[in-house]
Amino acid sequence: MLEFLRRNQVLVSSGLFLALSLGLLAVNRSGARRFDPLGAIFLEAMRPLQSVTNGAAGAVGALWGRYLGLVGVQAENRRLRERLRALEAEHHRDLEIELENRRLQRLLDFHGDVPSQVVTARVIGKDASGLLHTLTLDRGERDGVRGGLAVVSADGVVGRIAQASPHASRVLLISDHNSGVDALVQRTRARGIVEGALSGTCSMKYIKRGDEIDANDVVVTSGLDGIFPKGLRIGRVSGVTRKHVGLYQVAEVVPSVDFAKLEEVLVLISPPSEVNDAIDAAARARITPEPTPTPEANPTPTAGARRRPTPRPTAPTGAARR
Repeated sequence: MLEFLRRNQVLVSSGLFLALSLGLLAVNRSGARRFDPLGAIFLEAMRPLQSVTNGAAGAVGALWGRYLGLVGVQAENRRLRERLRALEAEHHRDLEIELENRRLQRLLDFHGDVPSQVVTARVIGKDASGLLHTLTLDRGERDGVRGGLAVVSADGVVGRIAQASPHASRVLLISDHNSGVDALVQRTRARGIVEGALSGTCSMKYIKRGDEIDANDVVVTSGLDGIFPKGLRIGRVSGVTRKHVGLYQVAEVVPSVDFAKLEEVLVLISPPSEVNDAIDAAARARITPEPTPTPEANPTPTAGARRRPTPRPTAPTGAARR
């Protein structure tokens, strides 16, 4: 018997629960019309079970409600996270647009100081080997870009066009060891050649030994190499090497342009000679004094002005009387 009950626990429990339920139903149907001892026994026996069942049902209902609430909260959290990501992406796009507008405005202001026809280009590639210091631009021969043209930014000289295709071009930076720019020390007008090195630094060579040059001096283009107009900023002197013998001295120059952060540049289309002439004409116009009015020899008296009486000649003192 015990073995049968152990094997059929579910069946026995279900039968017992069904019997108790039927008994409870019979009690409920009998109502209060008559006293039913068997119904009273069933009612008393079912009371603890009903309490447990109702408590369990309430707990299950509460747990299910919390589960549904958590599901709703998770869905709301996912929606809020997606909205937050969208807002962050929009903020980053707006920030990039604002920064780009600032850079382009600086280029526009710089273009106003350099009277040359220009082409605005974006940097789309950089040399990754480290052997060549070059940039790739998104403008080419179709846009008027050709080899040998000067490339500048709002901070100063970038380099020159080394190669051009119909839709792209390659810039040789002034920090490349194959580059050379005829330059002047802005303060003393000492002349030299700014060359690049394999390390990516620049140096100003062939400066006459007697020329004055010191650290922090600004170096600009001389306009004599046929590539760069005169007066464009190249960099700042960081140190000077003066040997005991020799005709020249060498200055280390830090470029004013941060090539690693460069994103937009200007390609100067006009010949440097035309740009130099325009710059010189503008400089002469600024320093030419305005003509001053010359006073008239016999100014016309204005209305209402009092005329001074003409003095009469007096007889000389000591003249003999007749």
